[in-house]
Amino acid sequence: MSFCEWTGNMSTSYTLYTIQRKCSCIAVHQKDNIWTSIDFRVVLQWNVTAHVIATSKDQSSCTYKNFSGIPSMMTMCGPHSTITHKRSSGNLTVLVEWGNEKQDIKSFLVKYREFNTTRWKEQQSIDNKKGILLNLTPSLQYELQTQCVSNEKCVHCPLSKVIIVPPELIDAPSIQLETQDHQHLSISPGQRKVVVKWEYANSEAVDNYSVTVRKVSGEPSNRDSFSTKDSSLTLVLSYSAYNISIKALNHAGSSPVSSITIEQMDEWRDMFGPFTVNITSNNSFSLSWSSSDSSVCYSVEWWAKGQRPAFRPFYLQMQKEKTVKTESIFRPYARYYFFLHVRPYIDTCNMKNVNGSETTRGTAQTYFIEGSPISAPGNVSTLNITQHSSVITWSPVSEEDLRGFLLGYYIYLTEDNNETSFKVDPSVNSYELQNLESNSVYRVQLSAFTAAGEGERSDYTHFVTNPPDFTALNSIIAAVVVGIIILLLAVHFSIRLLHRAKKLLWPSIPNPENSNAVQKIEIAYELGIVEPLIRQRLEESEGCDSSTVCVIGSKREASLLSSPPTTLLLSEDEDSTSIPEEIASPDIPTQVPTREPAVKETFLTDLNKTDSILSTSFNEEVTSFKSKDPGETASNPTVSDFIPASQPAVVFMSDYTTMEIFQQVTMTGIQGPSIQAVKPELVAVHTGQDYIRQSYFLQETVKEPPGAFNGTDFLNTEITVL
Repeated sequence: MSFCEWTGNMSTSYTLYTIQRKCSCIAVHQKDNIWTSIDFRVVLQWNVTAHVIATSKDQSSCTYKNFSGIPSMMTMCGPHSTITHKRSSGNLTVLVEWGNEKQDIKSFLVKYREFNTTRWKEQQSIDNKKGILLNLTPSLQYELQTQCVSNEKCVHCPLSKVIIVPPELIDAPSIQLETQDHQHLSISPGQRKVVVKWEYANSEAVDNYSVTVRKVSGEPSNRDSFSTKDSSLTLVLSYSAYNISIKALNHAGSSPVSSITIEQMDEWRDMFGPFTVNITSNNSFSLSWSSSDSSVCYSVEWWAKGQRPAFRPFYLQMQKEKTVKTESIFRPYARYYFFLHVRPYIDTCNMKNVNGSETTRGTAQTYFIEGSPISAPGNVSTLNITQHSSVITWSPVSEEDLRGFLLGYYIYLTEDNNETSFKVDPSVNSYELQNLESNSVYRVQLSAFTAAGEGERSDYTHFVTNPPDFTALNSIIAAVVVGIIILLLAVHFSIRLLHRAKKLLWPSIPNPENSNAVQKIEIAYELGIVEPLIRQRLEESEGCDSSTVCVIGSKREASLLSSPPTTLLLSEDEDSTSIPEEIASPDIPTQVPTREPAVKETFLTDLNKTDSILSTSFNEEVTSFKSKDPGETASNPTVSDFIPASQPAVVFMSDYTTMEIFQQVTMTGIQGPSIQAVKPELVAVHTGQDYIRQSYFLQETVKEPPGAFNGTDFLNTEITVL
């Protein structure tokens, strides 16, 4: 059997003639501008020719076309009769249904390309029904065509029409809820109006949305799914809990499902009238209610916290009581919730439509067995503490730890081991303690209680009430004390400020005794009255050059009680270059004394606070280690050879010995190139060394003789050349 098919025009009539051994006229018919002949018999191995004549309606013109070939070489398979496709996770699944030739088709090709592009790709199926395209871009549209794979029985395999595949829906819709209860005039008591709104990012690729509304209990409904092209849906529901799921659809597939839960409403339990539940055993309970409704179809739901609700629809015509046997087991110390619904049905009580077909008529809570709380109220704290009051706050005990209906709280207040208790309502979480003693320590404990008894007490919370308020007298005393403290601080700082101003404006005259420039060297005895040097004798000391300092010591018998302090004058003459030949008067003979093996050196300086005369005393022996004439020798004068001192002493310009005088005295001895000393431990003191080091040098050279001096002892004075 064969047939002929061509495209034509509705305003044209067509005539088909076939010639194979004889000529036959074949009837034709059209559908959607496609003209098809009825089946006719041919011999597959013989050539056949088909002639088509097209004539206009007014018979004014006609056209002609023919076709010739061997039927066995002209067999055509396809295109497909139906095709479906589905996109998911970047893949495209193509499902194809063929016509009568499906037994001759072994596989087919899927040609595809991105929308509005020119390059086609091909993918061959594994059988004649299903083809899969992998790794497509989900957000892009695609064009595809199918054709069978030719074989001996399917010589011609034409391409199908181009099919547009929309983008893949990869995002889930975002949902928002708006709920209105019976307070709005359009809503009946026991129902609520829920407006579900959603949005989808690529809404242009969406054909419609599928919304499914089901009760959390799992009770089925004859109609719980809705299809809409809008992005919102209005529902009228009871006070039960519901699950709402939404997904976007197009003819290529669906988006991921987005879900939201509507919690049950328990706020309006008092408006329904009496509704009581009594759990009679661990698997049964009884219901009783009062209502003027003529309803006969009911449904009851119950659950404990954390459990999925169970349900039981039932039919009652006149009664308002019902005992229900359950397969679930009721646990002690667990709170159970019960909802009673009515339905406007007469024949059957199963829910027919989830939207607007159920109304809540009562809610209740009950326990199978109650127990006492196993934990204490938490977060106990005290606020707003005053002299005679305080506010105590706490957080309630959790439902799991309460194990019964809360009847109230006990507050225990303790002061000095005297405990007082208060009972407060279960609806409050704070309490004001009044009539407290001021400046007192209190301890507070709390506990919750149920019908089964009192629970655990909380830990102690301590607080101290405020002391009595300050009176006017206390304020005055505090002000006086603060004023005195400020005054003392002001006086203290003023004295320090005046002391600093005095030092800055009126500096004190330095005390030579406290001066670091000239140090006082004291001895343990007093010397006799020493005759002051005569200025003439000082001038004769030109023998001491600028590189030496002559220290003249005296040796004389003195009384410890009658001798005044001895002072030493160090004179400086910048022009002198040698030690004087003799320091005594010219009529006193000089001689070179014999020196003892152990040299006793004494450097005595006394700075008197009131005496302005510095003099140098010496006795019979005057020793000079360097004289003008090396050949000269000095004789040892006796004590009687000294001439009584009547010449005037050397007087300095100032009342105090200053740094200048000390430097003038010492510079003569430190300007020379060398030191003429007899002790090996003496070291040279050069220009630039400070006077403290020079003084320390002189002190090192002064060694007092061992033992104490008496009135008959002699003091040996010697000259040390620096």
